[in-house]
Amino acid sequence: MSVRKTVVFLSAYHDYRTNKRASIHQVCSAMAKLGHGVAFISMRFSLLSKWKGDSRLILSDRANRLEMFEGIKCYLWRTAFHPFASNNPLLKLTMAMLFPLYARLPNKTVDGLLAAADYVIIESSVAAIFIRRIRKVAPSAHIIYYATDRLDTVGAHPFVRRQLEVDGPLIGHVSMRSPRMADDFSWASGRLFRAEFGIEESEFADIGANPYTGGLNAVSLGSMLFDPRFFESVAPAFPHVTFHVIGCGIRFTPPPNVIVYDEMKFKDTLPYLKYATIGIAPYHDAPGTEYLADSSLKLAQFEYFRLPAVCPDFATGSNPSRFGYRTGDAASMCNALEAALAKVGQVAPRKFQSWEDVAARVLAPKEFSDTAI
Repeated sequence: MSVRKTVVFLSAYHDYRTNKRASIHQVCSAMAKLGHGVAFISMRFSLLSKWKGDSRLILSDRANRLEMFEGIKCYLWRTAFHPFASNNPLLKLTMAMLFPLYARLPNKTVDGLLAAADYVIIESSVAAIFIRRIRKVAPSAHIIYYATDRLDTVGAHPFVRRQLEVDGPLIGHVSMRSPRMADDFSWASGRLFRAEFGIEESEFADIGANPYTGGLNAVSLGSMLFDPRFFESVAPAFPHVTFHVIGCGIRFTPPPNVIVYDEMKFKDTLPYLKYATIGIAPYHDAPGTEYLADSSLKLAQFEYFRLPAVCPDFATGSNPSRFGYRTGDAASMCNALEAALAKVGQVAPRKFQSWEDVAARVLAPKEFSDTAI
């Protein structure tokens, strides 16, 4: 698609300007590189975000104003309150009533960005409650639901799923990372497409010096479904291995050979990946996690760097460089780590699409033969 378009991203968890680099950031950046005009709206941010330790808190003083960042229009919408998921029955019922009110809160900047869009890309989860609003202010925009995660897996409020299904006819197509998620979108039959991972090789060209001082080093990156029990159970059994945990998003008391780092910029994480001995994706179990075998960005990055990976059984798929364990089973975890260490230096390289390739498939999947589900 060579014609310049206006593309607006809507996320309930991410802001383009934070240190985090999920696939939504990479696709957004790639859209700009392809020559499209791009805006990134970050919502579901309020006084509650401070209590929850939101990664966007560093942007609080820049909220509610439009800012250009790396050629992308960025807007963090801060409100006094935002609805959330809860296991408390009373809170769950209350939030179900607040979600539709939140979706209708007035904001001229948000509506102005949406009204100018040719395409609106909605990231999985809470942002889906805005579909009806998008269609109202942008009647001709093509709406894309970018399904990087299953709603049940990330613990979204049931209202979000119900609203997504009700408003499903307003969506142009669904772009998902794994065909294992297709059953969640029976209402979008004929509009389901796949967009895989991307690796921008130029970002990996000048990574920098080895951050490790020697020995065996296992690295974990990211906070999604992070399970500290893995390190509490396994690290004491492998005192000769140093475990590096980057940006896990929670506080726990690590064993002596576990080093916990704050969230880093994407570029700063790369030396820890390149020079590691093995990678670890310590997901805890959650509903419908099998899709992570196809969609886990950290597992793909481990593969790019030819690292054997340790992960729960549900995330191994058919990949021979991944060694699975049963969550909560210390012996199984230790066996997986031992098997990964035995595979060091034997992982075959894998070729990935560029993020620009991925972005093009998200925007216009029918133009590519490899996107059909």
